[in-house]
Amino acid sequence: MIKPRFSQISTTIAGIAAAVAFGVVNVSADSKTEYNVPISTIHPTQAAVGKAQIASKISTYVENGALTKDYYNDFNDDNGYTNGLYSLDGVSQTDKTLYKTNSIQSAIPDAQLTSDSAAKVPVIKGPGGVLYATDGHHGSTTYELIKQQYNLGFDTINVEVIDDYSSLSMADFYKTLIAKNQVLPLAFNVKTGEYQSFSLDRLPTHMYANEFVNDPFRSLAYFWRKSAIDKDNVTANFAEFYLGILLTSTGEFKGLSFESQNDYFTAFNKGNAILQKLINGDTSYTALFNKVLTIPYGVTPSMLGIQSTFDDTKIAAQRQKLTDALTFLTNTPALATSNTTLFDLNTEQLTKQVATFKALTAADYKNDSYQKVSELIASANELVSNNGSQTDLDSLTSQIEQALGSLVKVPTTETLDTTQFEKQVSRFNNLTATKYDATNYQNIKNTIAEIQDLIKNNGTQNELNTKVESLQSKIDALTPVSSDNTSTTTSSKTDLQNHNHKQHLELPKTMVNQPNIINRVMLGLVLFAGIGLTYKRFKLFS
Repeated sequence: MIKPRFSQISTTIAGIAAAVAFGVVNVSADSKTEYNVPISTIHPTQAAVGKAQIASKISTYVENGALTKDYYNDFNDDNGYTNGLYSLDGVSQTDKTLYKTNSIQSAIPDAQLTSDSAAKVPVIKGPGGVLYATDGHHGSTTYELIKQQYNLGFDTINVEVIDDYSSLSMADFYKTLIAKNQVLPLAFNVKTGEYQSFSLDRLPTHMYANEFVNDPFRSLAYFWRKSAIDKDNVTANFAEFYLGILLTSTGEFKGLSFESQNDYFTAFNKGNAILQKLINGDTSYTALFNKVLTIPYGVTPSMLGIQSTFDDTKIAAQRQKLTDALTFLTNTPALATSNTTLFDLNTEQLTKQVATFKALTAADYKNDSYQKVSELIASANELVSNNGSQTDLDSLTSQIEQALGSLVKVPTTETLDTTQFEKQVSRFNNLTATKYDATNYQNIKNTIAEIQDLIKNNGTQNELNTKVESLQSKIDALTPVSSDNTSTTTSSKTDLQNHNHKQHLELPKTMVNQPNIINRVMLGLVLFAGIGLTYKRFKLFS
């Protein structure tokens, strides 16, 4: 477990009040440490634990109705009093006897952590001052269960406050946890055999065994210790879960339901074999490790505590521990009960699409398009039954919606009554186009064409009636264009004609305004013509 730098966070008023309420005698002056915090008030940052690992621990912690030295050793270690070391009035003390027989914190209320020690339960202050553990889930859950199941031991623990996000909203709090790798938004889904994401608002709210999902790989990581894993070299948050992601990515654990001991033993053997090949440098497994862990999460084998050499001499003893643990787990229903709602899917949109489909009549649509929707819905229902991923369900729901929009209707053989349509067409044909606005007139022609296409393509009577009503409304709304424009045009033409006529009758101005000499010439020509005419008449009658 990586230990982040501790923030200098002072003990809050709420923390002091809680300490008083639970009978704590002393609150440390060390701002990093909060003492005797009720385990039931600490929230997890992971949704799963290894139930078989917890079973193994309890089987060694309780014997003949009493707590063993193994319990006290681990409990005092988790409180920060490693090997019986504690501080009293600023002076370091060691009590090996108390360390193996009692809670140092309970027996010596003023005992504090030394300057070089830390509690094994690091926590973050979330919104409202609620504490969220980033490690120590298995130990805390184990101590809480022993207290509830056997009324033995202690249900408070010392914690180290490593970050304070109490001022954030819940949404921003979750985002921060993810960004800093202080939460594991994945859990093993035994139905699909894969690690799947889940909404963080579904995290357990207590360190209660029945609120966690059971992760068999988290348990098996405990039993692969010494043969393949050195727990003291683990430096990655949620290391055992990353190991589970690697192993399930091989595809070699498909079909194991982990409902029987045989499934656990099969997985135990397979895991040892894979880890041995990884340690020995098998290229296929080293490449897989890089692909599923190093690239996406920045995790390396050494960070998971994977040993440099594989020790197969440790396998037999670890297998026996697994056998004992599974026997205890089977006989302890309170521990075996698992959270079954973590992977429940949001089916609201799917339900809407299914309701739309059920309202349809199959005979109205071509079989292949109708059947496609039916098959997609069946796939979605199967995914929901198997607790598949939300991402996959959302994708299927989207496909269903698209398929519904692409349904192809079966052509109808209904004989349509076109009487009203023909009546409106007759009305329209009797109109004179030039008397109406060209745009409105053309719009009606387009509507008539649309209705003709509807009739040609075997539309329904309801569709025809609706469009004919629209056609009638458009024809009724037609109004002749104004007659003022016509009279104005006619008047303009008449004026133009009169103007041209006057131009023909009037003499050119050049002739009207010439000098008098022209007038005299004209007079002479007229007189000359008159003399000639008289002479001809004289000759005619002489």
